[in-house]
Amino acid sequence: AAVDRSMAPLIVEVGSDEEEDQPSAARPTVLADSDSESESEADGEEEGDEEEAAEEVPPPPAPPAQQRPFRARPGGAAAEAAAEAADDGGGPLEARVLDGPEVAIPRAARRWWPDEERPAVTSRMRKDVHSLLNRQPRRNDFSAWQMSFPIKMPNGVLCPVSALGECGDPACPSYRPKRPEVRESVENFILEKCITHFSKDAPLGTYATIGCGLLAQDWIILERLRKVGLLPRRAIFVELRTARPVMMCEGSPFPRSVEGGGMNLRQTGFTGLFGPEFAFSAVVTFDKQTEGSTLFEFYNDFDQDAIFVHVGGPSAVGKLTFGTYVDGQRFEMPIEGCWEPRGKPVKFLFACSGTGVLRAYADGELVMASAAVSPKPVVRPHLYVGGASCKKKAAGAFSGSITKIKVWDQEVDWLGTDLMYNFEVESAVNQFTQWYTGECAIWSFGSLAAYAEAVKTDQRFAADLLMKVDVHDELDGYDDFVCRALSANGLALTLGGPGMSWCRRGGGWCRVDSSLEILDKAEAKTKLPWALLGSYPGQPQHQFRTAACAAGGVKARPALPPRRRAQRRQAEAGAAPAA
Repeated sequence: AAVDRSMAPLIVEVGSDEEEDQPSAARPTVLADSDSESESEADGEEEGDEEEAAEEVPPPPAPPAQQRPFRARPGGAAAEAAAEAADDGGGPLEARVLDGPEVAIPRAARRWWPDEERPAVTSRMRKDVHSLLNRQPRRNDFSAWQMSFPIKMPNGVLCPVSALGECGDPACPSYRPKRPEVRESVENFILEKCITHFSKDAPLGTYATIGCGLLAQDWIILERLRKVGLLPRRAIFVELRTARPVMMCEGSPFPRSVEGGGMNLRQTGFTGLFGPEFAFSAVVTFDKQTEGSTLFEFYNDFDQDAIFVHVGGPSAVGKLTFGTYVDGQRFEMPIEGCWEPRGKPVKFLFACSGTGVLRAYADGELVMASAAVSPKPVVRPHLYVGGASCKKKAAGAFSGSITKIKVWDQEVDWLGTDLMYNFEVESAVNQFTQWYTGECAIWSFGSLAAYAEAVKTDQRFAADLLMKVDVHDELDGYDDFVCRALSANGLALTLGGPGMSWCRRGGGWCRVDSSLEILDKAEAKTKLPWALLGSYPGQPQHQFRTAACAAGGVKARPALPPRRRAQRRQAEAGAAPAA
């Protein structure tokens, strides 16, 4: 019988001690090169002996085929995690098929990959990190975040989740160092809902959260889901701080000598879509405008779909017009008194939400907001700044300077213009991704509208569990986008802030009761109006009281020292003063 040498369990070197100690029947196949004829003849004789031995001892069976998690390279952290890591229940982690590079990255989304060069998180390390969880951690403010995990473990090793944090505002109703029972109740509530809602026939495959911040709350929830066997295979974070500009340009003075006085940002090579979400930020210095001009205008080849900001001429000094033009329908939002000729530079942000709400900011203040027609998601070859088109004359171009230009294909807020908190959030997501190597595919979206659009294109992103915890900002179209993002058996829980909870049933959606008494009381307490009880501290200022009475036409009594008050009272009562 022929021997399949590819099934040899071991390969050793010629002349090793391990080879001499083994019997001829169980001796492994030896791979060696020899140029001498004597060695070739010896090899031929040994080959015959090996064939006879192979007839007596069959080759070992091939291992059963199994599905392996996606890895960027063979070996590395993913392989170590599959071999080393184990869940808290004591069993080894099951092999999982995760999203590979073949999955197209949707618009305004990012796929986060673990670092294969870093060591995997072992079972021992997981248990040590779990032991650090404190119901009421000490206050540890870091860049407006509450960091509940130390930098180093007790054994001196760097903590693998040190960058994870939560809201650090002491006035927040769920601030953990001050009110730990609120966060604990929220976690228990979510766990009970998941155990009731999900089963083997309806598993929890995709976990999504809105406004996740530094992911400490999500990490605790996922670790508790791991203990009950509900750890999802995909985690999606909808977080504004993960948004990045699609174009950045240093800018220049205007008008320029070419392109009709403006410049086309298409020069940067951007070929993506704009609409329905959009944001433009720049630092602008205005000179005296001889006529109406254009700050920026992005439009398509047919000039039928445009996003623009126009600058008022000599008769409209200080006026800007932010608007959209869609299929012959034009909407304009005028902004008065927001600039001065030859004045100081002004930093502007013009944003359009997924529902068509236009917002304009100047130096950090919201100066105007209004509903408009949502721009269509189309390719716009003409991305002009400082002018509308190269066909227009330079006299109609903007006069001044436009610098620090940033453009997004989604809506951002004022903090997003300076990329504030972006590094903190990225560090947290990277640690989170490393922790769940081989277990969860990590994705992020910069806006809820972009996430809902991605679900429409690819149902793999549909959320089985979608949560919004401790987010008090009102999001445009929140309930509509949440319902669109749910899977066929999806559950959406809104705990804190505006919005409702939903459940997907059949072809429609049902309201879910997500009221939590302890959270409702904590929120109501933080919304109580401020009031001043008692008097001002310090000594009374009699001269202010006397002046106020005189100004009001009221005859004020003269201020007397304390030792003469008794004599004054007796005199007013008509009694003789005491001796």
